[in-house]
Amino acid sequence: MNEQAISLLQQILEQQQKQTSLLETIAGQNLALIEALADEDEADPDATPKTYLSGAPCR
Repeated sequence: MNEQAISLLQQILEQQQKQTSLLETIAGQNLALIEALADEDEADPDATPKTYLSGAPCR
């Protein structure tokens, strides 16, 4: 291989490593979000709603 091809392959490798790092960060953030959502108190689906869809309080 000539030097230009090697240089381009090295640049591709560097960009792929950056992309992998970013994807790992996103995956970690998604996992944290899923865990946070799972920890929330679950509302009773049979409970009487406190507000209408508009946000106005029910009487």
